[in-house]
Parts: sequence; C-alpha cells; structure tokens
Amino acid sequence: MSRRSALKLGAMGLVPWLLSSSALSQIRIDSKQSGHTLVVLFLRGGSDGLNMLVPYAEDAYFRARPSLAIPKPNDLTVQEQYRSVKINDHFALHPSLRPLKKWYDQGSMALVHAVGSQDMTRSHFEAMSAMERGAPNGISGEPSGWLARYLNKTQSNEDTPLRVVAWANTMPDSLRGAPSPMVVQSISDFKLDADPEFLQMLKDQYSTHESQTKSLIHNAGAQTLQALSKIERLAPKNYQPAGGAVYPTTYLGQGFREVASLLKSDLGLEIACLEDTGWDSHFAQGGTVGIHANNLDSVATTVNAFLTDLGPRTKEITLIVMTEFGRRVEENARLGTDHGRASVMMAFGAVDGGKIHGDWPGIEKGQLDEVGDLKPVNDYRKMLTQFLVPKMPEIANIWV
Repeated sequence: MSRRSALKLGAMGLVPWLLSSSALSQIRIDSKQSGHTLVVLFLRGGSDGLNMLVPYAEDAYFRARPSLAIPKPNDLTVQEQYRSVKINDHFALHPSLRPLKKWYDQGSMALVHAVGSQDMTRSHFEAMSAMERGAPNGISGEPSGWLARYLNKTQSNEDTPLRVVAWANTMPDSLRGAPSPMVVQSISDFKLDADPEFLQMLKDQYSTHESQTKSLIHNAGAQTLQALSKIERLAPKNYQPAGGAVYPTTYLGQGFREVASLLKSDLGLEIACLEDTGWDSHFAQGGTVGIHANNLDSVATTVNAFLTDLGPRTKEITLIVMTEFGRRVEENARLGTDHGRASVMMAFGAVDGGKIHGDWPGIEKGQLDEVGDLKPVNDYRKMLTQFLVPKMPEIANIWV
C-alpha cells in the first residue's frame, strides 16, 4: 500500500468524528455573537469576605482582628496604598481590589456581602457541592450542576461546540450533566496534531474548491478545517488585547485572555467557567500584604484587564466572582482565619452596579451565628438570580 493510499484511509477514519453532533464542524464560522455571555470565576478555598469588603464602620471588626484588620480609608496614620478603598460610609474594598473601584463607580460592578448557602458543615467539599449544584446545602440529592440545567433548558439546534468552555483540570460540578461542555487548559488544545503531509492531504481532500459536489461529508470536512484554522489563529501568542489591557502572566490571566479572544471571535461562546485555588487561609493570611492580599491583587488585575479589553462589549457579558464560604470573624492564633459561612460575591458587566446588594446582619457578638460566624443572610441563589435573570431569564427556574 502506498503512503498516499494509507493517508486516504486515515482520512476516512475522520468521517465519524466530522459527522458527530459535537464536532467542530458544527461551528458557525461566520456567526455573530448573539444573546449574552456568562463568565463564572470560582475562588476555591473560601475567600475571607470581611477583608474583601471591609465593614470599617464597625469597631467589632477591628477588635476581632488585631493583626489582620485592614486600616480605615480615612486612617492617616498609614500610607494611602495600605488603606481600604471607601465604597460608602460603612464598607470599603481591600486595597488590593483598588483597580476595580472605577468599575463600581461606572456602574459596571455590584457587590454582595454576607452571601452564602444554608450548608452548616463548613466543609470545602460540601459547601462547593451545594453552590455548584445550585442546592441549599451539600447533601441535597440533585446530581446535576446549576449551569448544566440552564444549558439543557436552553439547548437548540443552533448551539455550537464552543457554547460552554471550562478552563480547569477537571469538569466543574456546575457543568455536570451539561450537553457537550469543553474542558481545556488552553484554547491551544483545539488543534489537529498530525503529520504535515496528512494535514495537507486533508486540506486537499476537503477543499471548498476541489469538488462541485457538496456532500455532507465534504461540507463537514471543509467546515471543520475552517474552524480549526480560525481557532489556531486565536492562539494566545497571536491575540492582541484592546484598550491597553495587560493580562497577568498567570494561569488565571491566561484564562481570561482566552475568554476575551473567544468572545471577540464570535464563535458562539455562551458560558465560560474559570477557577482559582489557594484561598484557604488558616495561617499567615496577612492583612494589607500577604497571601490573601496577593490573591486579591491577582483577581483584581486580571478582571480589570478583561473588562478593559472588552471595552463596550462589557455590556454583553456578566462576570460572577464567587467562593464557597467565608472565614471566621475572629483571627486565630496562627494569624489566619478558619472556615466560616458567609463571604462576598462580585458581579461585573451588564448588572445593576454601583451599589451593594442584599442585607447586612452585623458582626457584633449578638449578631453572629451560634458558632461566631457572619450569618449568610443573602442566599447565593437569590443573588445569582437577581444578577442574571435580566439577560438570562431561564436562570430563575433552575434552582433546587
């Protein structure tokens, strides 16, 4: 058998893939982005909400955290870069979140404090399980994820294989049961690794000019190769952010950079899931500087670059930043904070921004729960519904 004959037989092996319902050939190459895009960033480990959105007007905060408390925005005894960033007369952002303040002022950023689930275990596994499945607690029997249920309710024949993409090592539980989600480390994963001669043969075989007979296989092959070619041009090394945006050279920065490139390429991206780890701060957490401050700086720098890069298209997206639970009000003996319940949620883009949503229970002794944690008086499902329903109305009916 000649080499060329072998290559042709190899090409025939691609036919089932080309005709599969999840093939890249289904991508509408000339499609225009329609609808709305949801981007979800999950901070795994439980971010300390009290140091993200500081209740600086309450003395109880400073009494509980003699080492970790963030200085008041009007505290002239410390340099400005170490003071919290005033939001109103009660709350201020951690200084590492300073780059996000302009989005709040422009009405493109909304905040929720004391947000969480009804899960009482203070277990990472149970709390994340609850939130990713859209359930009240981690022991709820619902097996599918909240994003999966939304995707199934809104599925149509016009969907593309890049409708939902997760930048992660494994499938997020929020997408369990979703129709054909893509889980990648990078969009560079979307490529056909093969011998150059084989690739050229495929291009010749499925050339849009080669055959006058436009069979199903021929069209699928041609469209697949066009899709692969377009995705290849989206490689991170080729993408040029707009508006002077500079993404951090981190895994999170790379992920958001690639989300922006897919959005601008109009390949049908509807939901993007990203995650960040390292938020479990039992010891040496730090206040204005340290581990938690560095994590917040990474998120703020990345999100600021993403919104800057999108420019006017920020109105076409909603970005949710959430975490499974917050930390205890009082710092521990190891200069950290232990597992709590309520934390902070941030929302960007097409949201009712420039305000803090929800209720605030307070952190005086009589206002905390029986263990001494900030009460989660704002159910995360209610807050997600509030932010997302205006653009994604089906979200209202997917909770358990």
